[in-house]
Amino acid sequence: MRRVRTEMPRIQLVTRGDDAGSSFSANRAIAEAAATGTLRNISLMVPGPCFEDAVEVLCELPDIDFGLHVTLNSEWDAPRWGPLASRDAVRSLLDEDGCFTRAPKVLSERKADVDEMLTEVEAQLQRMRQAGFAICYLDEHMRVGLLPGLGTRLRELCHREGLRYANTLFHLPPVPEALPDPLDNLEAQLQAAAPGTYTLVTHPTFDDEEVQSIMRAGVPPGQVARERDADRRLFSSPRLPEILQRTNTAVVRYSDVLSPQSL
Repeated sequence: MRRVRTEMPRIQLVTRGDDAGSSFSANRAIAEAAATGTLRNISLMVPGPCFEDAVEVLCELPDIDFGLHVTLNSEWDAPRWGPLASRDAVRSLLDEDGCFTRAPKVLSERKADVDEMLTEVEAQLQRMRQAGFAICYLDEHMRVGLLPGLGTRLRELCHREGLRYANTLFHLPPVPEALPDPLDNLEAQLQAAAPGTYTLVTHPTFDDEEVQSIMRAGVPPGQVARERDADRRLFSSPRLPEILQRTNTAVVRYSDVLSPQSL
């Protein structure tokens, strides 16, 4: 019998949609992107104000790997979010308003308790499982795992819970001069990258009133909505499959390329 030779992809691209649960708009834009077959991994912000809606919109999506998006910061002026664990158990993680601090830098400066961080992470993991999500991997909001001592503890948690630790994969490297069109820029990144496995992190939403209301000092009104709507449109564009084919790129799930964390 003649064997059919199949070409291996030059690039395996883990396509990820972050911040599900942060807004109604994010939940629906991420579901739309997943329906195209090109978004294969969804990270849930369990303390987010729209997590319960995310359960309804996303939990039953087929052929998706779901991850816990470890959230220990609340960066916006609005909306704000806080812990799932009792506030008494995670005092060093909170601002005066009872919500999380604005950035990992604040946690570092105040020498926040790593044990309290793990208490909150475990509460988020438990809530996500209770909601019905089959959790495949763990990643970090605002790269909070770079705080001293936390990354090691998160690896240990992944080992205990049989999860993949997303930070073991590199992000798709940028090109020297970013192109204004996101699809052109993605193609340039894929063409320039050495053969291997990479992660493409996105934050799809619609450019709607809800996301336009997200604000923070120093961020122009509407900027967040415009940038995140561009991520949504990237997945919905008919050009994306053409780019993936030209660059010999396969979009994959974490479970396709990583084994559960081991020490």
